[in-house]
Amino acid sequence: MIYRFLSKLAIQERLEAFPVPGLGKEGCLRWGIGTVYYEDKMVRTSHQHEIEGIEFFQAPQINTISSPVGLNLRLNQGKETELLPDIWGVNSQLFVSDRVKSVVEMIDTMHHEYIPIQWIDYLGKPIRTETNYYWFNQRRFLSIEPLSRIAKCEELGFYPLDLEEDFLARIIDTPSVRETLERLPIWQHCRMNVEAHHCKNLKYRCIVYLNQVMVDALRKNDVVGMDLFTRSNGQGEESLSVLASSLPSRCD
Repeated sequence: MIYRFLSKLAIQERLEAFPVPGLGKEGCLRWGIGTVYYEDKMVRTSHQHEIEGIEFFQAPQINTISSPVGLNLRLNQGKETELLPDIWGVNSQLFVSDRVKSVVEMIDTMHHEYIPIQWIDYLGKPIRTETNYYWFNQRRFLSIEPLSRIAKCEELGFYPLDLEEDFLARIIDTPSVRETLERLPIWQHCRMNVEAHHCKNLKYRCIVYLNQVMVDALRKNDVVGMDLFTRSNGQGEESLSVLASSLPSRCD
C-alpha cells in the first residue's frame, strides 16, 4: 500500500507553534535561507527500480558548515503544556521527533537531514521537551509524469490537492508505477521543469508518501500524529490516508 501524510491545520491551530530564527553563524539570525534555490540544487539519481514515467531526485542538504541554520519553534502563551505530535508540518516545513527519526533511519537507506530545533515560550525562553525535535529535510523526490485525466476522491479515498490530481491518476492507472512506489519507504513529489531539467513547484512540501513497511514501523513505535482518515477530508487532526484503499470511499 501507499500512504499519504498531510499535516492538518487543526494541529497548528491547537499548538500555535511558529518557526522563528535561531542564532546562526556569527550570531546572525538565520533560518530557511538554505531553501533558496532548493529545487534548483536537486540532482537526478539512478534507482534500481527505475521505470518509464518516473524521475528520481535527491534534494540538497540545508544545514552546512559554511551556512549553518538556526531554528526555534515558539509556542504562544498558554500552549506550553500541549501534547506535541511526533510529526507535523508548518509553513511547508516538516518537523519530527526522535521517535520518527530513529524509525526512518532504521528503515530507509537514504541519508535524510535532521536539523535540531529549540522550543521556546512566548517570551523566547527555552522549553524542555521529553524528546528532541528536528526540522526534517526529506531528500527523496520523485517527478511522476502526469496523465491527461485527474484522479477523483471516489477512487482515491480522499480529496487530492490540485497539484496531486494528475500524477496520482498515473499511479492508479499504471500497476508498474504503483509497484515501484510501494518499495520506497518515504518520498515526496515535485514537478519536473523540462526546459531547466530540474524539479520546480514544490508548493506542498508538507505532503509525504510512505509505504506499508514504514507505516508499520512508525505504528509499532507508537508515533503520535498519524491517525488514519475516517472521512475523505480527515476529521480533526487525522493526517494519514491510504491511496486507492479497498475500503469504501467516504467522499462527503
